[in-house]
Amino acid sequence: MGDVTVIGLGAMGTALARAFLSAGKTTVVWNRTSAKADVLRDAGAEVALSAAEAVAASPVLVMCLSDCAATRSILEDEAVAEIVAGRLVVQLASGTSREARAMAAWAAKRGADFLDGAISAWPSQIGGADAAILIAGPETTFTSATALLKALAGSLVHVGPDVGHAKALFGAALAYYAAHWIGFSHGAVICEAEGLDPARFGELMAGSAPFFADDMRRMGRVIATNSFSAPESTIASVRADIARLVEVSDDLEIGADFPTFAASVFQRAVDAGYGAEEHCAVTKVLRGTSPHQRRPVQGSFV
Repeated sequence: MGDVTVIGLGAMGTALARAFLSAGKTTVVWNRTSAKADVLRDAGAEVALSAAEAVAASPVLVMCLSDCAATRSILEDEAVAEIVAGRLVVQLASGTSREARAMAAWAAKRGADFLDGAISAWPSQIGGADAAILIAGPETTFTSATALLKALAGSLVHVGPDVGHAKALFGAALAYYAAHWIGFSHGAVICEAEGLDPARFGELMAGSAPFFADDMRRMGRVIATNSFSAPESTIASVRADIARLVEVSDDLEIGADFPTFAASVFQRAVDAGYGAEEHCAVTKVLRGTSPHQRRPVQGSFV
């Protein structure tokens, strides 16, 4: 019997399997397109001929398919569902908190343990110190799997017993990354239009990393405590600056989609009466009217 089975051999799944092999774990792999397993067979993996054979081969199943729906399609296959009892399913595909909770309920009904995770790393980083994986689920289950899963990432963080919280935190991080990637790219286009080197711009911004780290910690504290009334700079001033960024983009005849959107968010906050408050008081307009806004904090993680 193997130590672990990896199901799903895209770029990330292949990286996970390689990390297990590098850690000396007996690793069984399976993928619908069998040719993707060939390189791992050469690296020492055992290649299962079917999903059911892969599941039967190990006590721990690491699922890394395209999304939660693809994972469910494998697990709910009759031949797999009949033998999943007594195994630990670690679900690392993209998805939502709702999907993670539904999958955990499905696993519990069939006598399987379940952990849901979110990977914060490129495939090339898996197995190294820079890779991070958030894991949600029962603490005892996480503890039992820690030694095995540490082969995948230098930072393996248990975010609590609610299996939906790994996906929630990943979604929260993705919101930041999306603005980061678009914002940096917009800045690079401004540099190009002005004859400046985008690589130099990248070095300049990297040098500001400590400032942004401190700012993120401060914003987290301010939002958590609803303490928006002692700003060093205000929503109104930022709204004016971003409005000028729209003008800059128009003057340079480059796309203004991103600054236009950003300006509209800050304008909404000004119109709602928050202009004299902290930048991150825009959360007040982003929360909308959802009944789930500002749920009580259920614990901390590091």
